[in-house]
Formats: sequence, C-alpha cells, structure tokens
Amino acid sequence: MGNGKQAFFWHDNWLRSGKLIDITGATCTRYQGVARSARVCDAVSTGQWRVRGQRSRNFHELHHKIQLEPVPNNLMANDQFLWRHEAYVYKDSFNASKTWEQIPNKWNGNKLATGDRLRKWGIQQGCVLCGERDETRDHLFFACPYSYTVWDRLASRLVGRRINPDWQDMLRFIQTGASNRADQVLIRLVFQAVVYNVWRERNGCRHQHSPRGIEQMIKAIHKGVKNMISSLRYPWNHPLNGLLRR
Repeated sequence: MGNGKQAFFWHDNWLRSGKLIDITGATCTRYQGVARSARVCDAVSTGQWRVRGQRSRNFHELHHKIQLEPVPNNLMANDQFLWRHEAYVYKDSFNASKTWEQIPNKWNGNKLATGDRLRKWGIQQGCVLCGERDETRDHLFFACPYSYTVWDRLASRLVGRRINPDWQDMLRFIQTGASNRADQVLIRLVFQAVVYNVWRERNGCRHQHSPRGIEQMIKAIHKGVKNMISSLRYPWNHPLNGLLRR
C-alpha cells in the first residue's frame, strides 16, 4: 500500500486477507459505509480511517484489523501491485508455476478459503443455499440438501446405488467407477456442470442475487450438458447421444 489511490477497497488484496467483497459479501458495503467502487483512499478522512462496523457483532474484527493498518496519505508513493513468487518474495512480474505453488491447499482440504478467513475473524458464514451454519467444501458438495438434490437428479442414472453426498466417494467413482468409456465421459461432464453451477449459484446468493429453484437449476444444467455433447459431434448412434433424446 502507498497512497491508496490505485487499490480498490473491496476488490484488491490490500489488507492481505483476500478481496474483502468475497470475504464479507455485498451487504458489508452498506454496514461499513464504503462504496463498492471506492479506492482505499476513499475510506480515509482527515488522516483517519472512516469505516463503520465497530459496533457490529459480525464485522467488529474486520473493523479492528483495518484500524491497525497505516493510514494512506498523499505524501506516500503510488500503490504497488506485486505477485508472490515464494514466501516473503514479491515481484512485479507474473510467473504461472510460482503462482500455482502459492495457492493454499490447491485441490485438497475441506475448507472453503473465504469461510476459513471469516472464521478467523470471528464471523460465522453459513450456507446460503440451505441455511446450514458452517459452510465447508464437503457440505456444499454435496451434503447440502439443495446441491445433493441437483446432483442426485442428474447423476443417479449413471452412478446408480453408489450415488451419495460424500465428496471423496464421488471423486473415486468418477475416476474409476464407470462401467464403460461413454458413461465415464458423461459422468465427468455432469459432475463438472453441477459443481460449476452450484458454486456460481452460491456466489450469486452471497452477493444478494435471487436464488434459482432446484427445478430451474436442474433444467439449466441438463441443457448445458446436452449442448456440450452436441458440440463434440459424436456419430448419431454413439452412446453419449442417448442423453440428447432424454
């Protein structure tokens, strides 16, 4: 951080905790009195942070963390945007392999990064799809009644009796459980589509979009998978094309 004129308050990682809009959701812009398009310098007035939330049970820790940050001013240099190449080493150049190594847990772990950061600040983030108090990866995929209903309705014909809400078990089935090549391709397409759409729906609801009903979600995913199969241009009698006639 420098003078705070380039970095966005809600959309840049100036607090070293991730993007604040992802951590708190869109409602926090109202609670803290900082516009969604604001730069960091816009949250400063007369040499002090002007951020509400000290009396809010949900945002007290975030407010406290901001107050501990040095207050930017016009005498400081411009903000700098750097990529972390390794621990404590930051550069202004992007390196794909170095960046990949900095992603915590990569594909492993049951925690959702945003929810984990919120819990460290004393903010409990529940599932916006079903109301479960603690949102984790394993809950969202597919212990959540909403996401499991979508998964079950779309994948049960392919998975059969093995269909269940356990993330690890479903991953094992997708990797090795299909009886033939056509089923393997199809189940992977369905799995990818369900995970993508559930995650997108979750993020939309987190930012105050109206949630889609389960039937609407199922129809949208089904249509998307059919379109993907059509674009692959399999012969008319290929087993995958059976889905197009369902």
